[in-house]
Amino acid sequence: MLSLSQWPKRDDLYKHLDSLLSTSADPLALTALLIINLDNFRDSCELFEYRDIEEFLAIVGQSIKDACPESSYIAWLGSDEFAVVPALQAAAEVKETAETICQKLAEAKEFRDRQVHITGSLGYALFPYDARDRYELIRNATMAMNWVKKQGKNGFARFEPAMSQQVNRKMKLISDFGPALEQQQFRLQYQPQVIVASRAIVGAEALLRWQHPEYNLIPPLEFIPLAEESGYINQIGEWVLCQACRDFNTWLEKGIVLERLAVNVSIVQLQKPDFAKRVLHALEEARLDPAYLELEITESQSMDLPKVKPQIEQLRNHGVRFAIDDFGTGFASLNHLRYMGFDTIKIDKAYIHNILTNNRDQVIVNSILNMAKHLQLGIIAEGVETDDQWRYIQQTAIKEVQGYYCSPPVDRPVLEDLIRKKCL
Repeated sequence: MLSLSQWPKRDDLYKHLDSLLSTSADPLALTALLIINLDNFRDSCELFEYRDIEEFLAIVGQSIKDACPESSYIAWLGSDEFAVVPALQAAAEVKETAETICQKLAEAKEFRDRQVHITGSLGYALFPYDARDRYELIRNATMAMNWVKKQGKNGFARFEPAMSQQVNRKMKLISDFGPALEQQQFRLQYQPQVIVASRAIVGAEALLRWQHPEYNLIPPLEFIPLAEESGYINQIGEWVLCQACRDFNTWLEKGIVLERLAVNVSIVQLQKPDFAKRVLHALEEARLDPAYLELEITESQSMDLPKVKPQIEQLRNHGVRFAIDDFGTGFASLNHLRYMGFDTIKIDKAYIHNILTNNRDQVIVNSILNMAKHLQLGIIAEGVETDDQWRYIQQTAIKEVQGYYCSPPVDRPVLEDLIRKKCL
């Protein structure tokens, strides 16, 4: 077995591709490039001594080589990435080879007296169908590999033009975050939180909207993850908090009184050392009592509990409340409740959607209600959309709801009118 130092490297791959593409007698002859990136390899590295990593990578590289036809060209691109130029003439054969490589990678490997399990994400592109030259071939195969990563890893995909369009849109949106803040393209809408017994509006959740000059209204589910990935969530989140606090204080000055203002915060924001300080500054600038503010944290987000707990405790000591959003969708709900001391549970809309027909959802909701009662936590049911769901909830211990049945998210003046009506 070759050591990594003996494998062709990135520059060698470039030269090999240039030679293939420039010397082929048939301009339509197929040349395939497969890019393989190991999944979660850094986690696997923690099992080894540093000096063992290259040896293990050589074993992984050998398993890739064993899955390829003879005379295939295989290069190590550095870190946990490999490339293959298979000796094949048909697209169907390339697909079969990609599948075989993924299967070989997923097989347990013996190393240092232990079984190591690892998988790979593989993307490939075909010249001349998916690329016009070596640069496009590498770019598009890499793009396909990254697409596999985004789809959950441990698989393979051939490049498609739609992948390029997705990447271009992603990069465009990220580059537009700065101008969006400067040009006030972001705006807030508010969705009422309603008491079941009286239909009175007791609170409002601030929801961010982005009116993009080219793409029109961008869904939050698309741009919020990009903001978190790029770090812009800190500036955007601070703008949301400051604007929402100003709006809420304006209502109070008009005599429009609600119990709470709910604002979503990202784990990325919470992990900033000065997050609590920034929240308190926003409240002070808006002249708003911290007791009105409830910060919502999505339960499915991965949370470094010891790192964020001091931020939460500091804010709770000032009167700010915390809600766990989308409760029941993640994997650490109970641990979050035990360790962090939340004030409110928001039952995810997925449970409410099927609550009339799915007995399991009914059991889960009842269990959440019993737990909340004993822990003295508030409960809000999200996603109430139909009259049947509303009538069912009236028969439960759920005190508050939020959803389109009561009201969709609306602009601030519309919410003011709704509140003046006293009930929905």
